[in-house]
Amino acid sequence: MIAPTSTALAPDQALPHRDILLDAASMRPVLSRLGAAALVRIDSCSLIRVNYQVGRSLRAQFRIETDGAFYTVAARMFRGAKSLDAYQRSLGSARNVGPLSGVALADDLGSVFWVVPNDRKIHTLAAVLDPATPVPGVETGREIRRRLVAYAPEKSATLVCEGVDGIPLAYAKVAAAQQASRDYDTYASLHARLDPRDPRLRLPCALEYSAAHRTLWLEAVHGRRMAETAADDEIVEIADLERFGAAVAAFHRLSVPHAPPLDRFSPAHLRDDAAIIRTIRPDVSNAVEHLAARLIAAAVPDAGAVCLHGDLHPKNAIVCGDRVTLIDVEDVALGAAAADIGSLLASLVYRRETGRLSREAYRVRVQAFFGGYEAVRRLPATSSIQWHTAAALLVERATRAVTRIRPLGLEHLPALLSTSERLLDFPVEIQ
Repeated sequence: MIAPTSTALAPDQALPHRDILLDAASMRPVLSRLGAAALVRIDSCSLIRVNYQVGRSLRAQFRIETDGAFYTVAARMFRGAKSLDAYQRSLGSARNVGPLSGVALADDLGSVFWVVPNDRKIHTLAAVLDPATPVPGVETGREIRRRLVAYAPEKSATLVCEGVDGIPLAYAKVAAAQQASRDYDTYASLHARLDPRDPRLRLPCALEYSAAHRTLWLEAVHGRRMAETAADDEIVEIADLERFGAAVAAFHRLSVPHAPPLDRFSPAHLRDDAAIIRTIRPDVSNAVEHLAARLIAAAVPDAGAVCLHGDLHPKNAIVCGDRVTLIDVEDVALGAAAADIGSLLASLVYRRETGRLSREAYRVRVQAFFGGYEAVRRLPATSSIQWHTAAALLVERATRAVTRIRPLGLEHLPALLSTSERLLDFPVEIQ
């Protein structure tokens, strides 16, 4: 759940009602208009996901409760008068969900709302949720519950298919476009190159791709999510990070034909991210401009491209005994090994700078990850790790604090930027 933030953002002239959509309390009376026959009472309302494109659009995801039932609602605020057009285009295929209309318009806010499984672009979500749609690898007639576990409105949705005992049997990733087809090829390519007896790394097996449903079906991996352990047991987390480092190093030995080059830290992207922060947080304008310019000037030439996971953090790691399963490999790319490593280290720096890790706890975790990685392959050059960690702290932490409206990151934004610049001067181990 996203909590309200006391750190003010500069007004967005293109989206003048932005702050209303970002306030769950203000949205309760608005969302009550979703009633198909009359206004409905919203017993609870939580804002759980945001995708903010400054000056262009704002997507928000709400979880609401009415009459004891919960519903997921996707909202999009459009620039100008585009909301009416989007609403009218959705009417033909929309269907009611319980007491709620499948799609609704709040013209006064320039916003449209879709109640899942309705979605502006993911047109097959309802079909995959339908109990009549078979699940690959599961015998016909078996009772299966399907539950939404991850959702990016207008892009993708992930469902878990589980038995009556609650044990996952498979996962389904439903996409708006042809992404699921490309992802199937990615999983198949990685599996073909990974020794199934590898003692450090596992990958989920792609069960099937359905062109009709634009859905990738994946095996259910049983284990313990690293991210869930991190907050509970420090000793376990440190051991997990060592295993994680070894698994990442093993992943870097794989290859995927036709994987795109990583461009997340290109000069153009760094300039764009600086512009986003500068526009919406003018109080750090000079700092972010200076940081972006310095990152561009100090970029370290790649020593050789490896197979990158592309979205490396503990939420995408499942501990299975002594091995780690890396999931969500859809962003696989070619680039410097330090790009993945820098992403992981930036997540630890973020925890330290926002007061959730002490300096010593940070240092121990970095050393654990490095130790696991070095047990499999040599670490990249220190200069490359430093640069990529600094770049990831800007692109993946500071910028996303704005585009995902993360209150903790917004509160500590000046510190994140200054730390990113410091990382260019000192080895990450002692920061």
